[in-house]
Amino acid sequence: MPSRIRASRPDRGIAGSSFKYVPLQYLRETFVAFIQGLFAAAPSGSFHWTSDLEHTEIVILDENPINVEKIGARPAINITRGPLRFAGVGMDDMVGYQFDTGKKTKEVFVTGTISINCLSSNDLESEQIAWIVGEMIWLLREKLLQEGLFETGREINMGAPSPAGSLVMNDQGSEWYVTTLTIPYQFIRRSAFTPLGVSIVRSIEMHLATQRTLVEAKGTPGVGYNVQEEMPPYFTEASDAGGGTPDPAGVNSSYLPKMPVPGNPAASVVVQRPYNSRPGIRPASIGGGPIPIKIPCVEESK
Repeated sequence: MPSRIRASRPDRGIAGSSFKYVPLQYLRETFVAFIQGLFAAAPSGSFHWTSDLEHTEIVILDENPINVEKIGARPAINITRGPLRFAGVGMDDMVGYQFDTGKKTKEVFVTGTISINCLSSNDLESEQIAWIVGEMIWLLREKLLQEGLFETGREINMGAPSPAGSLVMNDQGSEWYVTTLTIPYQFIRRSAFTPLGVSIVRSIEMHLATQRTLVEAKGTPGVGYNVQEEMPPYFTEASDAGGGTPDPAGVNSSYLPKMPVPGNPAASVVVQRPYNSRPGIRPASIGGGPIPIKIPCVEESK
């Protein structure tokens, strides 16, 4: 009987082309639409772009790598995203808190770069296309800012024409040239945690607690000892109260004395080693047996 493969919905339950739910996808589609509109206004014979792949003079896609068999000898532009980072704006990035509902609002700057790769089989043509795109993004950056970006279109970096390499499918990368534009961008991301999200937080806390329990069960790395507090028995012998009776054989490395808790003579701390064969910090000993240390807070009468 074949197994059933369970998969998420194609849209993962998230509305597509939305700056709210899929900001990175929306960001890439925005730059692609800007460049497509730019070359759609160009006259025929000057890198004119149309949505018809058969008649367009330049191919503008967001896929990577470019399939040469699909575009032929025409120049192409594709979009890739560079690394991004979350830049904090203050203490805990918090911009608001509602005491009546427990709603916490946070805000962060997301900064990164978009790489616009202008490909052609001619290096001068690749460079010319990159200059047109870079200058128009700098000149018309307000149009991109209206789409939700906080900052973009300045401090543009344009590389020199170089072999396309992995940007072109199959082994034809050495026959193509690419001039890459690096466009920095910034946008503000504001999110809020409300009581409606308590189930998510509880799920995270449960898994963190489970993982923490597994780590503590293995002992502290490099030490190998667990410390726990225990109450003494009702009829404690004087020798035990001061630090315990040493191991008669003097060979049990898992035995350690009880140590009194400073400020609480009714409690003691027992240091136990979870793994006898695990290297760690050993107590002071003579002849293999631990040295009892008697430092009770309250002396017992003898």
